[in-house]
Amino acid sequence: MSTVPVSITIMILLSPNAHRGALPFLIGSISGSAALVGLAAASLQNLPIRDDKPQNVQLAVVGLTMSALLVGYSLYLFRRQKRADNATLAKIKAGLNSARPWKFAVLGLALNLRPKAVLLSLTAGALIGIQNLQLLAGSMFVLGYALALQLAVLVPIVLWLRRPEHADVVLTAVDAWMQRNSQVIAAATVMAIGAVIAGFSISRF
Repeated sequence: MSTVPVSITIMILLSPNAHRGALPFLIGSISGSAALVGLAAASLQNLPIRDDKPQNVQLAVVGLTMSALLVGYSLYLFRRQKRADNATLAKIKAGLNSARPWKFAVLGLALNLRPKAVLLSLTAGALIGIQNLQLLAGSMFVLGYALALQLAVLVPIVLWLRRPEHADVVLTAVDAWMQRNSQVIAAATVMAIGAVIAGFSISRF
């Protein structure tokens, strides 16, 4: 749950370029998530620590480390004063009107480089990679994570494709609500994920 991809998705859907920008943006967003998670999972499989510790202990240590980072980041978000991103969003909105399809795909890829997105992707990749899954099974987990993470992009686009005549009002209202509550939503979501991973990790000891 993050207001940045939702806001940009809504701006794309309400722009004159919606028909040629929405799907490339979605593809870029999902591809970027899958790439980060896949790289993290593949990298962890090659670490030397796998040979000298039981798998459950490795999984627990990695999970607890990642959960501590997530909880710390959520506390930072709770304490940080909210800053308006109006200038950045205005620049993006202005560029959407003349952007070509490949630029929408690049924008989707770039959004995966935000600190929270990178941290969550590395966490998911670590928990997948340390289980030493077969290629097909690991790939399915990576793709599943990428789809789940990009629901904030996927759901508005599906809504717009199915009912474009009603989408404008709904998407605008959702965007306004998320902008008002953006910091609390982000902080609470990250903390909840960190707590779940911590509980899962402790159960592996």
